Amino acid sequence: MASLESAFTGAVASSLAATTVYPLDLAKTLIQTQHKNADSGDSKEEEKYKNVIDCIIKIFKKRGFLGLYQGLATNVAANFVQNFIYFFWYSLIRSNYFVFKAGRLQLKDDSKFIELSTIEELALGMSAGAMTQVVTNPISVISTRQQLTKDGEDASLKAVIKQIYEESNGDLTAFWKGFKVALVLSTNPAITYGSYQKLKSMILTAKGLSGSQKISTQLSAGENFLLGMFSKMISTFVTQPLIVAKITLQGKGSKFKTFQEVLQHIYQNEGFLSLWKGVIPQVSKGVIVQGLLFTYKDEIVRVIRKLLFLYKNIIARNKLVA
Repeated sequence: MASLESAFTGAVASSLAATTVYPLDLAKTLIQTQHKNADSGDSKEEEKYKNVIDCIIKIFKKRGFLGLYQGLATNVAANFVQNFIYFFWYSLIRSNYFVFKAGRLQLKDDSKFIELSTIEELALGMSAGAMTQVVTNPISVISTRQQLTKDGEDASLKAVIKQIYEESNGDLTAFWKGFKVALVLSTNPAITYGSYQKLKSMILTAKGLSGSQKISTQLSAGENFLLGMFSKMISTFVTQPLIVAKITLQGKGSKFKTFQEVLQHIYQNEGFLSLWKGVIPQVSKGVIVQGLLFTYKDEIVRVIRKLLFLYKNIIARNKLVA
């Protein structure tokens, strides 16, 4: 699949998946930014939500149905841009690395018969993720702020951008707050897609396929969904503390300057397990989105290829008639 085709289908699939589970995403963001009062030890004032269901119910009662989709437009835009860039770079880097490895192994045929190791898959994914974060971090900061906007405050895109700009006294680097931890978090999609590729290869091998057959064979929608879920579960559990740190850094009025400070504060005041707070909605949202993403992505590819096939047939018929 060409890099642009992979980027477009991945971005569209991700946007559809993110829209499907957005209320869950909003709930997990609110839960992950709750902190106990370090001075008094009393958490009643800040911790308003017991769990994801309690959070969704309270938002619905206070803000109505549309309140569950506060910040949706920016979030979907962020997902589209992030995944377009990520899939583009991932596909481009991966295909070029295949060619490079084929050259080193002195293979006369193309790179389709080469399989990458787990370390190679992770390294390629991290490279693509790092390039992606440079562009998408500002969108992520704005999206997080919109989700954390309290009742009665203006959550519009313009208002949030103005708020961030004024808080930093005109320092544009505020839009890249949490960039360092975001770079470290590039391991998340790297682990996700690396795990997916390995699990996919194992399934195709189990089916008795090898070499170029693995490249041309597509998994069913159900298989893609399950692989997407399992691969995302693995990456989320590994990187959850960093996800919590990133969201806390990007929140309004955050007193933290580095993600290490956030992790230390949570560990000292809330305990070790609090580094994984919100992991249930994070995993739930992540595995559903990832499962839907891979499912949607392959289905979109099938539709596009069918449309191109029909288009070529129509053009060919018109030429014959002419």
